Amino acid sequence: MKKILLAFVGLLMGTFLFAQDCSDIFISEYVEGTANSKGIEIYNPTANPIDLSNYQVKRYSNGSNTATSGGITTLVGTIQPYSTFILINGQTELVGTSTPCDPALQLLADQLDHEYPAPTYFNGNDALTIENINGTIVDIFGKIGEDPGEGWCDVDSLNYAAGTYWWLPWTANHTLIRKASVLHGVKYNPGSLQSPDVYFMVQNEWDTVPGYWSAADSAHITANIWDNLGFHDCECDPTYGIGQIKKQNEIYFFPNPVSGNQFTVKGTAIIESVRIINSIGQTIFTKKNNFERGDMEVQLTEQLSGLHIAIVTFMDGTKTSRKFIIK
Repeated sequence: MKKILLAFVGLLMGTFLFAQDCSDIFISEYVEGTANSKGIEIYNPTANPIDLSNYQVKRYSNGSNTATSGGITTLVGTIQPYSTFILINGQTELVGTSTPCDPALQLLADQLDHEYPAPTYFNGNDALTIENINGTIVDIFGKIGEDPGEGWCDVDSLNYAAGTYWWLPWTANHTLIRKASVLHGVKYNPGSLQSPDVYFMVQNEWDTVPGYWSAADSAHITANIWDNLGFHDCECDPTYGIGQIKKQNEIYFFPNPVSGNQFTVKGTAIIESVRIINSIGQTIFTKKNNFERGDMEVQLTEQLSGLHIAIVTFMDGTKTSRKFIIK
């Protein structure tokens, strides 16, 4: 009888946990850029539209157990099934020493955050949550009540060596994307009795967007990359498998947003050629890649601005396209 009861309880728990999959919104992308170029993307893994006015984003600043000093924002609007909603820092002017958010990033927003203090003033060591109006946690990024110093990384013992391992934190000066296999948010704070995790180990659910080498800066740039904002791959989506076929390879632009008439297109496979067209469909650049590698330099003949589209053909015969802005 005892074994049967335990098995029944286990079955109920398994059913309960399974029922949480693909049932509520969660954070799908995290952008921690320079200055106040910060934001998050939220994903709806369900088959129904969700009214966002029932949710709040909260910031638990510098290890605080409350969001009082970190800021609280009530979301607005509706998020469609298997779609995203983007919340971006709303600062547009210099305030003392606080610099504004990049306007190119703000153009991608579905909602601009309010003035400081607000959740999108995070800087790598702040926990973020999505919560229902009643305070029920829907998703947690980081660990509430913990200050990791510079930020969280993939080795917990290094998360608290502030200043020593400044190049290691994933959550500072990086863009992170939730893995497609993640089907629900983190509902219990790491280290709590209900949580299966003791620490916030970033690599368990997140991938970092690859950076690029900048010859002009003589540095590897990891911040201010937001090519993936506006869509999210998730196994909750019934077309996920089809999407993998449709979108076999990805491309990124460096720097992003593009500034000037020279930039790099980087692909997840070897690039055969790149074609750039403007907003009215005119081809302004086309070139074959002679180096057989996954990146290619684009040198435009004149300084342009505004919205453009890159169409990339890969050596395996597949193609992909992406919109980008030239400042």
